[in-house]
Amino acid sequence: MSFILFKKTQKLEQQVTLFLMNIIQAGYLVQQGLEEYLNKGVNKRFTAFKKQVSALEAENDALRRQMELDLYHHMLLPDMRSDLIDLLEACDKIINKYESDMILWGVEQPEIPKKLHLPLLQMMTTSLDCVGSFIGGVKTFFSGANVDDEIQITYALEHQVDLQAIDLKALTFTDKRLNLSRQLQLKEFIYSLEKISDMTEDAADKLKVMGTKHAL
Repeated sequence: MSFILFKKTQKLEQQVTLFLMNIIQAGYLVQQGLEEYLNKGVNKRFTAFKKQVSALEAENDALRRQMELDLYHHMLLPDMRSDLIDLLEACDKIINKYESDMILWGVEQPEIPKKLHLPLLQMMTTSLDCVGSFIGGVKTFFSGANVDDEIQITYALEHQVDLQAIDLKALTFTDKRLNLSRQLQLKEFIYSLEKISDMTEDAADKLKVMGTKHAL
């Protein structure tokens, strides 16, 4: 990937590329962790996935701080520096959410009814597609092209996640075999996944503003 904006700063280009790749990789690890949790609960494989996500999150924190320092130290992109930093921080929140979800599942360990397994995995897949579309938009912006298509796809996928979450909550609260406390715990579990696409939508909003303000 060649970023026109950073063509004079190879180090920063490499950092941004790695930063974005880590978010994608962490999402796939969370997906595998969710599948493992639903099938076998908290075990060594789930814990290994969680540790890998935490490692990627820590690496991205360090990368983000270094990129912000470099943007100021080298006086790069003064007209868009603050917008770019906001975008990096919005991206960072996504991988932070991945890590916090894995930690939450490992601590609370809710028992998930079998009938929710497939819908949860389907919602996770849609959430990853949403994140992937947004990351594609970020890459498109840095290449100097228009990001409207990727942003609209991101918004559409976020809406699809909302609908999937509503169906999951309906399945939960119409199940008379579940007491209220368990229903509420499952609601929070569903929300933990739903929030991924919400945060991605927020990041896409920032990208849309950048695309308008800094059209190349």
